[in-house]
Amino acid sequence: MSDASPPPAVRRALILERVRREGGASLADLARDHAVSPVTVHRDLEVLSESGLIERVRGGARALPDPRGRIETEWGARLREAGDAKDAIAVHARSLIEDGTTIFIDASSTGLALAHRLEVDPPSDLTLVTTSPAIALGLTAESIHVIVAPGELDQRMRVLTGRWTVEFLGRLHTEIAFISAAGVTVEHGLTTSRGPLADTLAAASASAAKTVALLDASKFGRVSLLTALPLADLDLIVTDEAVDADAVAELRAAGVAVDVVPGDGHGEGE
Repeated sequence: MSDASPPPAVRRALILERVRREGGASLADLARDHAVSPVTVHRDLEVLSESGLIERVRGGARALPDPRGRIETEWGARLREAGDAKDAIAVHARSLIEDGTTIFIDASSTGLALAHRLEVDPPSDLTLVTTSPAIALGLTAESIHVIVAPGELDQRMRVLTGRWTVEFLGRLHTEIAFISAAGVTVEHGLTTSRGPLADTLAAASASAAKTVALLDASKFGRVSLLTALPLADLDLIVTDEAVDADAVAELRAAGVAVDVVPGDGHGEGE
């Protein structure tokens, strides 16, 4: 796969759109059209199928009989949000990862974009811990040792959470925890609507020497039900150039480092 290839989230959105528009598509055609291997398309179709968005058939996929009557999973919706911005954030986040280290990546779509960047530009040696089955299955670089946290699978969010997950993460020591959330404000920090997810993010952060939040511009100023992490627990926020300048200034005034990444993927820090 070349650097010009779109991130998996964008590619899967395009695949889903085509399958629904044409009623189906073959694995071979999708691989050719997106300039990726059949194995990569196979994984894409598995993710979309497990999310309840398509039906797998021999040699490809077909649209569900009545997709308008199905409830789209939260994961499926996240695959289509801010693809370019998340890819730019991922490029910058990749520059923070050193060879020979251990990192955590959460099950967010921005985390998935970072995993794609690591696949495109793999380190010579890396241990990667994740709560995302999609990330674990999508990484094929031999230099990346993947560890999947145990836990209960949230079918809508496509994330492993629960007591087993929290206890497992609590025993680890990682250099960087890359996490995301539904929103961020100075008053409430990083917020999410799900208690088990908040507990998982807190455990991952507590086990890491450094916590980096990967948040596209849409997350700023938004508040969800629960605080996953207060601002004091964050070492850095990486976001894209569409972010509101006043929101960034407010966070920096509160003592949070913020890197704003332009479309070319080369960011500017404080």
